[in-house]
Amino acid sequence: MRDNKTYLGKSIYMAAFLMLGCSGSAGGCGSSEGGSTATIDSELLGVYQVDGYQGSEDNCDQPTDIDPAPDRLVLYSFLPNNNPDEALLGGTFCGSVDECREVAKAASEPTIGYSFREGSDETGWLGWAIGRAGAMNDQCQADVQAHELTSTSADAVRIETKTFETVFPPFPPMPEEGSAVTCRNSDALASLNPDLPCKAIIVLEATREAGL
Repeated sequence: MRDNKTYLGKSIYMAAFLMLGCSGSAGGCGSSEGGSTATIDSELLGVYQVDGYQGSEDNCDQPTDIDPAPDRLVLYSFLPNNNPDEALLGGTFCGSVDECREVAKAASEPTIGYSFREGSDETGWLGWAIGRAGAMNDQCQADVQAHELTSTSADAVRIETKTFETVFPPFPPMPEEGSAVTCRNSDALASLNPDLPCKAIIVLEATREAGL
């Protein structure tokens, strides 16, 4: 079976960073042992065969094939650690249909993959991840991935991931001399705007192969 982290680590940021309260520990930020009863209002849940996986770090308008590409994507409901009362839509890569179903059954917060914080099947689902981040002189700088999941037909989905570099004030805005600068994920997301240039893009297209 292909090691999905081989290519994901180079392309999709840790989904744990999407959930702003997640620690991103080695074991992931999953639900309690034995799975959960997470549910979300979506007809997109299921196991998908990946038909296309393209990206570019130079030109967001002309992505090319990424090799190796993932085999399958599973979309499922999970309960995030920082808000266990509200189910979210998650997506991660897996090898076989059975493996994908086991991932969905566990209902763990994705460690590498996608977590969508808002949206619907009709309008599309949106999620964000924080990559490289830290202080830059007296400001903060971060790479933010914006994920958009849309349904292109009854059994097909498309996920477009764009990376943006953003600069924003630290917290507090005027730290005391000699104190550490704090760069918050929430401030990085709040600083996104339509005028930021796209640094990189990943486009995934997949067709539903089986239910959960």
